[in-house]
Amino acid sequence: MLWLMDHYRGHRNSLNEQVVWHLRGPLDRAALEMAVRRLHERHDALRTTFVTRRRQFFQVVNDPQPVAITEHDVSDGGQPRLAARDVLTAELTTPIDVSLWPTRVMLLRLAPEHHVVVLTMHHYVSDDWSNALLSRDIRALYAGEPLPEVQWQYPQWAAWHREQVEGERGPVLTDYWRQQLDGARLLQLPQAAQVARTPGEPASVCVELTVGPQVAAGLRALARQHRTTLFPVMLSLFYLALQRATGQSDLTVATLFANRARPEVADTVGFFVTMALLRAQVKPGEPLGDLVRRTRSVVMGGLRHQELPSQLLPPGTVGGEGRTDDVMFHLLGSMMSRADMAGDELDDLEAQLDRSRFALEFVVVPQGDDLTALVLCERDRFLPEWAQALVKDYVELAAAAVGQPAAPVG
Repeated sequence: MLWLMDHYRGHRNSLNEQVVWHLRGPLDRAALEMAVRRLHERHDALRTTFVTRRRQFFQVVNDPQPVAITEHDVSDGGQPRLAARDVLTAELTTPIDVSLWPTRVMLLRLAPEHHVVVLTMHHYVSDDWSNALLSRDIRALYAGEPLPEVQWQYPQWAAWHREQVEGERGPVLTDYWRQQLDGARLLQLPQAAQVARTPGEPASVCVELTVGPQVAAGLRALARQHRTTLFPVMLSLFYLALQRATGQSDLTVATLFANRARPEVADTVGFFVTMALLRAQVKPGEPLGDLVRRTRSVVMGGLRHQELPSQLLPPGTVGGEGRTDDVMFHLLGSMMSRADMAGDELDDLEAQLDRSRFALEFVVVPQGDDLTALVLCERDRFLPEWAQALVKDYVELAAAAVGQPAAPVG
């Protein structure tokens, strides 16, 4: 999946992942160097390079070797936090040559007792769940705390996964997704190509609004009422917003699943995530609860068949023009909570969010008691005003869902 994204979209976006750790107090440099070394020893993925030989793509797991820590001191300026954010953004957007080494480690000094440890990885070797593991592991290794054993390294899972897709389960997976997507068509979203970008205008549009604590608590209560998680509730609201924006009732959007059904990979770092196409129909006049229940069923079915990424479905499974990943929905942290998704470190994740890897990417980010809804989209395809209206409508729908849960969705 990522190779295709890198091949077709990589010229516009860097396929990097980043874990940020604000280290407060005196810096134990020897302990940090030891933690970085042991982190790479613990996870094969962090030592895996990728090479092409005779048109074939190979993964090579390298032996442990010393990992350099690049240091930057931004404490001398008047705004060290702002300077650090600029360094973080530049680091994140600098491509990694994965044929040489898949990771970089950086240490930023903001003050004598305030450092930021930055682990940047090529997306080939990490995903959101893996980032959570790495955030946990480097803290524990620095403090000398015990960690659970890694049962399977990534190559073991990859062999099992290939057996699933190419073996007897392969036709079962394909048949399920064919049945789910029979007759589905890609969304026809408004185009803005006729409105050219002005010189210097960013290539991506990023618009965000906040769902306040009262509404966010109501949405979580709605999820509990329907015996589900927050994800199907937020996805249902996205379906509603898309229906209002496009007039279409049969809606198919892409999302990412953790793809970690095997308990042996709970502590394994690597790229496991798979893209799935989730289809639902919005029926005007029905209560929101009915849509949430259907969406929950769609999500649960997708999770049970997540081993097959949508890119491996036969061509033409979904009709219409465009790419199946043009419209993407995420609930950040829905795979596994991250230790660096709080306070200063959550703010530093903004650099990762402000990158559009898809034509239209809708992201919901838990921030304390609030939820932030934001859209990332290509300026050449979508007007900023249209993106603003989509997010505004989404937030208003969320408030209405809590204030009038029995009201018809129309």
